[in-house]
Amino acid sequence: MAIMDYLKLMRPWQWYKNLLVFIAIIFVEIPQQWPWENIPAIFDWTNYPLLILGFVALCLVSSAGYIINDISDIEKDSAHPEKKKRPLPSGGASRGMAYLLAAILMLAGLWLSYYGVGILSGYYHVGAVGGLFLLIVILYIVNAQLYNNFLRKWAVVDVVILAVGFILRAIGGTFLIGVPFTSWLVVGIFFFALILGFGKRKNELQLLGEDAEQHKPVFDQYTENTLDSGITMSATWFVLFYALYVYNNFPDPVTQPVMMTVPIAAGLILRYVFLIQSGSPVGRKPHLAFKDLGILVGSLIFLGTLIFTMFFWQPVFDFILTIFPPPEAFP
Repeated sequence: MAIMDYLKLMRPWQWYKNLLVFIAIIFVEIPQQWPWENIPAIFDWTNYPLLILGFVALCLVSSAGYIINDISDIEKDSAHPEKKKRPLPSGGASRGMAYLLAAILMLAGLWLSYYGVGILSGYYHVGAVGGLFLLIVILYIVNAQLYNNFLRKWAVVDVVILAVGFILRAIGGTFLIGVPFTSWLVVGIFFFALILGFGKRKNELQLLGEDAEQHKPVFDQYTENTLDSGITMSATWFVLFYALYVYNNFPDPVTQPVMMTVPIAAGLILRYVFLIQSGSPVGRKPHLAFKDLGILVGSLIFLGTLIFTMFFWQPVFDFILTIFPPPEAFP
Protein backbone atom coordinates (compact mmCIF):
# COMPACT_ATOMS: atom_id res chain seq x y z
CA MET A 1 0.00 0.00 0.00
CA ALA A 2 1.55 3.26 -1.15
CA ILE A 3 0.52 6.28 0.87
CA MET A 4 1.03 8.50 -2.15
CA ASP A 5 -1.62 6.58 -4.09
CA TYR A 6 -4.21 7.28 -1.40
CA LEU A 7 -3.13 10.90 -1.24
CA LYS A 8 -3.64 11.10 -5.01
CA LEU A 9 -7.13 9.63 -4.51
CA MET A 10 -7.95 12.72 -2.44
CA ARG A 11 -6.91 15.00 -5.35
CA PRO A 12 -5.39 17.80 -3.26
CA TRP A 13 -4.66 19.73 -6.48
CA GLN A 14 -8.44 20.22 -6.74
CA TRP A 15 -8.66 21.96 -3.36
CA TYR A 16 -8.07 25.34 -4.99
CA LYS A 17 -11.81 25.38 -5.74
CA ASN A 18 -12.53 25.55 -2.02
CA LEU A 19 -10.63 28.84 -1.78
CA LEU A 20 -13.93 30.36 -2.87
CA VAL A 21 -14.91 30.44 0.81
CA PHE A 22 -12.48 33.36 1.14
CA ILE A 23 -13.81 35.45 -1.74
CA ALA A 24 -16.58 37.22 0.18
CA ILE A 25 -14.10 38.68 2.67
CA ILE A 26 -12.62 40.82 -0.11
CA PHE A 27 -15.90 42.39 -1.14
CA VAL A 28 -17.70 43.04 2.17
CA GLU A 29 -17.49 46.05 4.47
CA ILE A 30 -15.53 48.10 1.96
CA PRO A 31 -15.05 51.65 3.30
CA GLN A 32 -16.01 54.43 0.91
CA GLN A 33 -13.83 57.07 2.52
CA TRP A 34 -10.62 57.57 4.45
CA PRO A 35 -9.94 57.31 7.36
CA TRP A 36 -11.84 54.05 7.97
CA GLU A 37 -14.51 54.07 10.63
CA ASN A 38 -14.35 50.27 10.88
CA ILE A 39 -11.56 47.98 9.80
CA PRO A 40 -12.41 46.19 6.52
CA ALA A 41 -13.21 42.49 6.88
CA ILE A 42 -10.20 41.47 4.80
CA PHE A 43 -7.85 43.03 7.39
CA ASP A 44 -9.70 41.67 10.44
CA TRP A 45 -7.67 38.62 11.46
CA THR A 46 -10.54 37.23 13.56
CA ASN A 47 -12.38 36.29 10.36
CA TYR A 48 -9.69 33.91 9.18
CA PRO A 49 -9.79 31.04 11.70
CA LEU A 50 -13.38 30.26 10.72
CA LEU A 51 -12.67 30.61 7.01
CA ILE A 52 -9.64 28.33 7.27
CA LEU A 53 -11.66 25.74 9.19
CA GLY A 54 -14.43 25.95 6.59
CA PHE A 55 -11.85 25.52 3.83
CA VAL A 56 -10.48 22.39 5.52
CA ALA A 57 -13.99 20.96 5.97
CA LEU A 58 -14.80 21.48 2.29
CA CYS A 59 -11.49 19.91 1.26
CA LEU A 60 -12.32 16.81 3.30
CA VAL A 61 -15.85 16.31 1.96
CA SER A 62 -14.85 17.15 -1.62
CA SER A 63 -12.01 14.61 -1.45
CA ALA A 64 -14.46 12.01 -0.15
CA GLY A 65 -16.68 12.78 -3.15
CA TYR A 66 -13.76 12.42 -5.57
CA ILE A 67 -12.95 8.99 -4.12
CA ILE A 68 -16.57 7.81 -4.37
CA ASN A 69 -16.66 9.02 -7.97
CA ASP A 70 -13.39 7.22 -8.78
CA ILE A 71 -14.71 3.98 -7.30
CA SER A 72 -17.82 4.10 -9.48
CA ASP A 73 -15.76 4.96 -12.59
CA ILE A 74 -12.97 2.37 -12.31
CA GLU A 75 -13.91 0.52 -15.50
CA LYS A 76 -14.35 3.66 -17.61
CA ASP A 77 -11.18 5.24 -16.23
CA SER A 78 -9.21 2.09 -17.13
CA ALA A 79 -9.85 2.82 -20.81
CA HIS A 80 -9.08 6.54 -20.59
CA PRO A 81 -5.63 7.69 -21.87
CA GLU A 82 -4.99 9.85 -18.78
CA LYS A 83 -7.34 8.55 -16.08
CA LYS A 84 -6.04 4.96 -16.35
CA LYS A 85 -3.00 6.18 -14.39
CA ARG A 86 -5.17 7.02 -11.37
CA PRO A 87 -4.59 4.89 -8.23
CA LEU A 88 -7.73 2.73 -8.51
CA PRO A 89 -7.68 1.73 -12.20
CA SER A 90 -3.88 1.31 -12.09
CA GLY A 91 -4.10 -0.97 -9.04
CA GLY A 92 -2.14 1.34 -6.75
CA ALA A 93 -5.05 1.56 -4.30
CA SER A 94 -7.62 -1.03 -3.26
CA ARG A 95 -11.36 -0.45 -3.48
CA GLY A 96 -11.95 -1.44 0.14
CA MET A 97 -9.38 0.98 1.52
CA ALA A 98 -10.73 3.69 -0.79
CA TYR A 99 -14.22 3.24 0.70
CA LEU A 100 -12.77 3.45 4.21
CA LEU A 101 -10.80 6.59 3.40
CA ALA A 102 -13.87 8.23 1.83
CA ALA A 103 -15.96 7.47 4.93
CA ILE A 104 -13.33 8.89 7.30
CA LEU A 105 -12.93 12.06 5.23
CA MET A 106 -16.68 12.56 4.92
CA LEU A 107 -17.34 12.12 8.65
CA ALA A 108 -14.41 14.37 9.58
CA GLY A 109 -15.60 17.07 7.17
CA LEU A 110 -19.16 16.97 8.49
CA TRP A 111 -17.94 17.07 12.10
CA LEU A 112 -15.80 20.11 11.40
CA SER A 113 -18.64 21.77 9.47
CA TYR A 114 -20.94 21.68 12.48
CA TYR A 115 -19.08 21.16 15.73
CA GLY A 116 -15.72 22.61 14.74
CA VAL A 117 -17.18 25.70 13.09
CA GLY A 118 -19.82 26.00 15.82
CA ILE A 119 -17.28 25.94 18.64
CA LEU A 120 -14.98 28.42 16.90
CA SER A 121 -17.81 30.78 15.96
CA GLY A 122 -18.95 30.82 19.60
CA TYR A 123 -15.44 31.79 20.64
CA TYR A 124 -15.48 34.72 18.22
CA HIS A 125 -19.16 35.55 18.94
CA VAL A 126 -20.19 35.25 15.30
CA GLY A 127 -23.52 33.53 15.96
CA ALA A 128 -25.16 30.26 14.94
CA VAL A 129 -22.72 29.61 12.11
CA GLY A 130 -22.25 25.85 12.52
CA GLY A 131 -25.78 24.90 11.45
CA LEU A 132 -25.79 27.24 8.47
CA PHE A 133 -22.41 26.10 7.21
CA LEU A 134 -23.34 22.44 7.73
CA LEU A 135 -26.42 23.05 5.58
CA ILE A 136 -24.22 24.43 2.79
CA VAL A 137 -21.86 21.46 3.06
CA ILE A 138 -24.76 18.99 2.89
CA LEU A 139 -26.19 20.79 -0.14
CA TYR A 140 -22.73 20.64 -1.71
CA ILE A 141 -22.51 16.88 -1.10
CA VAL A 142 -26.00 16.29 -2.52
CA ASN A 143 -25.21 18.46 -5.53
CA ALA A 144 -21.96 16.57 -6.19
CA GLN A 145 -23.63 13.17 -5.94
CA LEU A 146 -26.48 14.24 -8.21
CA TYR A 147 -23.85 15.19 -10.74
CA ASN A 148 -21.83 11.98 -10.35
CA ASN A 149 -24.80 9.63 -10.55
CA PHE A 150 -27.34 11.34 -12.81
CA LEU A 151 -26.85 14.83 -14.19
CA ARG A 152 -23.46 14.51 -15.86
CA LYS A 153 -25.17 12.63 -18.68
CA TRP A 154 -27.02 15.76 -19.86
CA ALA A 155 -25.26 18.42 -21.92
CA VAL A 156 -25.17 21.91 -20.37
CA VAL A 157 -26.96 20.57 -17.26
CA ASP A 158 -23.69 18.89 -16.28
CA VAL A 159 -21.78 22.16 -16.41
CA VAL A 160 -24.52 24.13 -14.64
CA ILE A 161 -24.65 21.66 -11.76
CA LEU A 162 -20.89 21.97 -11.34
CA ALA A 163 -21.29 25.76 -11.26
CA VAL A 164 -23.82 25.37 -8.43
CA GLY A 165 -21.09 23.63 -6.41
CA PHE A 166 -18.84 26.67 -6.88
CA ILE A 167 -21.64 28.99 -5.75
CA LEU A 168 -22.28 26.93 -2.62
CA ARG A 169 -18.62 27.19 -1.63
CA ALA A 170 -18.72 30.98 -1.93
CA ILE A 171 -22.01 31.26 -0.02
CA GLY A 172 -20.53 29.09 2.72
CA GLY A 173 -17.82 31.70 3.17
CA THR A 174 -20.40 34.45 3.73
CA PHE A 175 -22.03 32.38 6.49
CA LEU A 176 -18.67 31.82 8.16
CA ILE A 177 -18.00 35.56 8.53
CA GLY A 178 -21.63 36.40 9.27
CA VAL A 179 -22.51 38.56 6.26
CA PRO A 180 -25.31 38.20 3.68
CA PHE A 181 -24.38 36.98 0.22
CA THR A 182 -25.39 39.11 -2.76
CA SER A 183 -26.68 38.42 -6.25
CA TRP A 184 -23.38 39.82 -7.59
CA LEU A 185 -21.51 37.03 -5.84
CA VAL A 186 -23.83 34.33 -7.17
CA VAL A 187 -23.88 35.58 -10.77
CA GLY A 188 -20.14 36.25 -10.94
CA ILE A 189 -19.17 32.84 -9.55
CA PHE A 190 -21.75 31.14 -11.80
CA PHE A 191 -20.35 32.49 -15.07
CA PHE A 192 -16.75 31.95 -13.94
CA ALA A 193 -17.58 28.30 -13.21
CA LEU A 194 -19.24 27.95 -16.61
CA ILE A 195 -15.98 29.04 -18.27
CA LEU A 196 -14.12 26.30 -16.40
CA GLY A 197 -16.81 23.71 -17.10
CA PHE A 198 -17.17 24.33 -20.83
CA GLY A 199 -13.40 24.68 -21.12
CA LYS A 200 -12.89 21.28 -19.51
CA ARG A 201 -15.36 19.66 -21.91
CA LYS A 202 -13.64 21.34 -24.85
CA ASN A 203 -10.19 20.04 -23.86
CA GLU A 204 -11.52 16.55 -23.16
CA LEU A 205 -13.12 16.48 -26.59
CA GLN A 206 -9.82 17.58 -28.13
CA LEU A 207 -7.95 14.85 -26.25
CA LEU A 208 -10.33 11.94 -26.82
CA GLY A 209 -11.37 12.75 -30.39
CA GLU A 210 -13.71 10.21 -31.97
CA ASP A 211 -13.56 7.99 -28.88
CA ALA A 212 -15.00 10.71 -26.63
CA GLU A 213 -18.50 9.20 -26.46
CA GLN A 214 -17.10 5.91 -25.17
CA HIS A 215 -15.55 7.66 -22.18
CA LYS A 216 -18.35 10.14 -21.46
CA PRO A 217 -21.85 9.59 -22.85
CA VAL A 218 -22.49 13.34 -22.71
CA PHE A 219 -20.08 13.84 -25.62
CA ASP A 220 -22.65 12.45 -28.03
CA GLN A 221 -24.54 15.71 -27.33
CA TYR A 222 -21.64 18.18 -27.33
CA THR A 223 -19.86 19.52 -30.39
CA GLU A 224 -16.83 21.79 -30.53
CA ASN A 225 -19.00 24.61 -31.88
CA THR A 226 -21.45 24.23 -28.99
CA LEU A 227 -18.64 24.30 -26.44
CA ASP A 228 -16.99 27.28 -28.13
CA SER A 229 -20.29 29.15 -27.91
CA GLY A 230 -20.62 28.26 -24.22
CA ILE A 231 -17.08 29.42 -23.47
CA THR A 232 -17.53 32.68 -25.38
CA MET A 233 -20.91 33.46 -23.82
CA SER A 234 -19.74 32.66 -20.27
CA ALA A 235 -16.54 34.70 -20.62
CA THR A 236 -18.45 37.68 -22.03
CA TRP A 237 -21.09 37.64 -19.30
CA PHE A 238 -18.52 37.20 -16.56
CA VAL A 239 -16.55 40.27 -17.63
CA LEU A 240 -19.75 42.25 -18.18
CA PHE A 241 -21.17 41.46 -14.75
CA TYR A 242 -17.86 42.18 -13.07
CA ALA A 243 -17.75 45.56 -14.83
CA LEU A 244 -21.35 46.28 -13.75
CA TYR A 245 -20.55 45.29 -10.18
CA VAL A 246 -17.57 47.64 -10.08
CA TYR A 247 -19.53 50.48 -11.68
CA ASN A 248 -22.43 50.02 -9.27
CA ASN A 249 -20.41 49.65 -6.07
CA PHE A 250 -17.52 52.04 -6.73
CA PRO A 251 -19.11 54.99 -8.56
CA ASP A 252 -16.42 57.52 -7.63
CA PRO A 253 -13.34 56.94 -9.82
CA VAL A 254 -11.36 59.52 -7.84
CA THR A 255 -11.54 57.92 -4.39
CA GLN A 256 -11.82 54.25 -5.49
CA PRO A 257 -10.85 53.66 -9.15
CA VAL A 258 -11.59 49.93 -8.98
CA MET A 259 -12.69 50.12 -12.62
CA MET A 260 -8.95 49.87 -13.40
CA THR A 261 -9.22 46.15 -12.60
CA VAL A 262 -11.82 45.43 -15.30
CA PRO A 263 -9.43 45.36 -18.29
CA ILE A 264 -7.01 43.22 -16.26
CA ALA A 265 -9.80 40.74 -15.48
CA ALA A 266 -10.82 40.71 -19.15
CA GLY A 267 -7.23 40.04 -20.19
CA LEU A 268 -6.94 37.11 -17.75
CA ILE A 269 -10.15 35.55 -19.05
CA LEU A 270 -9.04 35.98 -22.66
CA ARG A 271 -5.69 34.39 -21.86
CA TYR A 272 -7.43 31.41 -20.28
CA VAL A 273 -9.76 31.03 -23.27
CA PHE A 274 -6.74 31.22 -25.57
CA LEU A 275 -5.06 28.38 -23.67
CA ILE A 276 -8.21 26.25 -23.98
CA GLN A 277 -8.53 26.88 -27.71
CA SER A 278 -4.84 26.17 -28.31
CA GLY A 279 -5.18 22.67 -26.86
CA SER A 280 -3.36 23.33 -23.59
CA PRO A 281 -4.25 20.82 -20.81
CA VAL A 282 -5.15 23.80 -18.64
CA GLY A 283 -8.79 23.36 -19.71
CA ARG A 284 -9.21 19.92 -18.16
CA LYS A 285 -6.72 20.75 -15.37
CA PRO A 286 -7.42 24.39 -14.37
CA HIS A 287 -4.90 24.23 -11.51
CA LEU A 288 -2.19 24.25 -14.18
CA ALA A 289 -3.26 27.77 -15.19
CA PHE A 290 -0.85 29.32 -12.69
CA LYS A 291 2.04 27.61 -14.43
CA ASP A 292 1.31 29.92 -17.35
CA LEU A 293 3.43 33.05 -16.89
CA GLY A 294 0.76 35.34 -18.37
CA ILE A 295 -1.96 34.15 -15.98
CA LEU A 296 0.38 34.08 -12.98
CA VAL A 297 1.68 37.62 -13.50
CA GLY A 298 -1.74 38.92 -14.53
CA SER A 299 -3.39 37.44 -11.43
CA LEU A 300 -0.84 39.06 -9.15
CA ILE A 301 -1.33 42.41 -10.89
CA PHE A 302 -5.12 42.02 -10.66
CA LEU A 303 -5.11 41.22 -6.93
CA GLY A 304 -2.63 43.97 -6.16
CA THR A 305 -4.59 46.54 -8.15
CA LEU A 306 -7.89 45.41 -6.64
CA ILE A 307 -6.71 45.70 -3.03
CA PHE A 308 -4.89 48.98 -3.68
CA THR A 309 -7.78 50.72 -5.46
CA MET A 310 -10.35 49.44 -2.95
CA PHE A 311 -8.58 50.33 0.27
CA PHE A 312 -5.43 52.41 -0.21
CA TRP A 313 -5.89 54.65 -3.24
CA GLN A 314 -7.35 57.64 -1.39
CA PRO A 315 -4.72 57.92 1.41
CA VAL A 316 -1.89 57.47 -1.10
CA PHE A 317 -3.52 59.97 -3.46
CA ASP A 318 -3.95 62.49 -0.61
CA PHE A 319 -0.33 62.01 0.40
CA ILE A 320 0.85 62.66 -3.15
CA LEU A 321 -1.22 65.86 -3.22
CA THR A 322 0.59 67.10 -0.11
CA ILE A 323 3.87 66.72 -1.99
CA PHE A 324 2.64 67.91 -5.37
CA PRO A 325 -0.34 70.20 -4.68
CA PRO A 326 -2.56 71.13 -7.63
CA PRO A 327 -1.89 74.51 -9.30
CA GLU A 328 -4.78 76.30 -7.55
CA ALA A 329 -3.14 75.59 -4.16
CA PHE A 330 -0.18 77.86 -5.02
CA PRO A 331 -0.41 81.55 -3.94
